[in-house]
Amino acid sequence: DSLEKAIDKVKSNPSVDPAVLEKLETSLATTKGKIEEINGEYDLVGSGVTALGVVGELVESAIKKAGELNSDYQLTDKAISAVTSAVDKVKTKVSERL
Repeated sequence: DSLEKAIDKVKSNPSVDPAVLEKLETSLATTKGKIEEINGEYDLVGSGVTALGVVGELVESAIKKAGELNSDYQLTDKAISAVTSAVDKVKTKVSERL
């Protein structure tokens, strides 16, 4: 679409060389044809959508598994406890030096 809009702008220029305009239009048509041919042969759009769906499912599974692990092993609580302990130790050392 953006290429077509660019060619439309060129067309609106009264001093454009008709041969240049014809080459641009031919190039656009050839490019669009090749893209459609490749997409038809390899189903790039369908494959891309499928790949995104698979990635989404994997992310969802990973998040669920992380939630299960956290629930089973209280990882969040342990991490908070470790950080709190480290902060308390730093506070104690700082207050000892003052």
